[in-house]
Amino acid sequence: MPLFGSRRRNYLLLANGLAAFSLLVLASIPLSPRASWLLFALLLPTTVGIALGDVIVDALMVEKGQPLGLTGRFQSIQWTAANMALLLTGGLGGYIAEQRLQSFAFALCSGLWMVALAITWRYAGDDRAEHLDTASLRDTAAALIGAFREPLFLTVCALLTLWSFNPVWGSVLYLHMTEGLGFSEQAYGNVTSAFFAGSLLGSVGYGIYCRSVRLSVLLHLSILAAIVSNAVYWQVSSLASAYVISVFAGAAYMTGTLIQLDLTARIIPVRAAATIFATVMALTNFAGTGSEAFGSWLFETTAVSYGHETAFSLVVAASVAAAVSCWALIPALRRASPQWWEPVY
Repeated sequence: MPLFGSRRRNYLLLANGLAAFSLLVLASIPLSPRASWLLFALLLPTTVGIALGDVIVDALMVEKGQPLGLTGRFQSIQWTAANMALLLTGGLGGYIAEQRLQSFAFALCSGLWMVALAITWRYAGDDRAEHLDTASLRDTAAALIGAFREPLFLTVCALLTLWSFNPVWGSVLYLHMTEGLGFSEQAYGNVTSAFFAGSLLGSVGYGIYCRSVRLSVLLHLSILAAIVSNAVYWQVSSLASAYVISVFAGAAYMTGTLIQLDLTARIIPVRAAATIFATVMALTNFAGTGSEAFGSWLFETTAVSYGHETAFSLVVAASVAAAVSCWALIPALRRASPQWWEPVY
């Protein structure tokens, strides 16, 4: 649905403006441990703006990349840019957390979103929407309904949901490293940067080989990458090992992520790219959020009876099991898309 006559540009302006404004408010008010609901209320529009901007860019990637067969390359460029930023924010975030400079961080992020707002205003093209008549709405609705009835698309959604179920990531990994292994906030931030350095390598690498490898091979590689990116955390025992393992896990995880997202971008109809990609991202976010809640519960309950190390190992095992279960969907994918198993020339 166009926003003031624009299908992309005005939505992107809204997304950037929403994030910049809410972060600026957060930077300007005093926060305390008792202000958790206020923090939530102000971070919610920020995350909504970020998610909105993300799917708009993804929709552009599908619109421009699918006709040219370049969705994989475009995904690689997007995630290379994101991982370069995340590589910088890991160490900086650790310093901010250790020095309790949260207000400064909110102000800095607000400033960055204002830059994004200015870039959008200056450089985003004038994408005036076609007139919304009955025929246009009917075509879009048909594209949406057709996608959600397509067995291939539904199977890919199930695969993405399972693939995104990683209970060890997030709170459990943070608690294990800071409380269990005794890393400082700065050290944890540096480890996070190491993970995104590996992710950067993975995203650049995928852009190089994505068009020359058979899709069936990429599918198996994505599942193997998910298993490896989780299983390596069984080996974390010191700060040095955490650095090495994080680089390895980041490269594996980003490889799997790009394969999954590229696979999705290749099959969704361009007519409803933003809505369908938003639905897919909602599924993966739901799986990620649910897995973090499950992982936190499992870690907390088992740590009381079996100790911190055993509890962490069990959560890692749950992540690995979820990744392995993705292979159960391969036969359904093969039936729905036999062309993916044909050689690439």
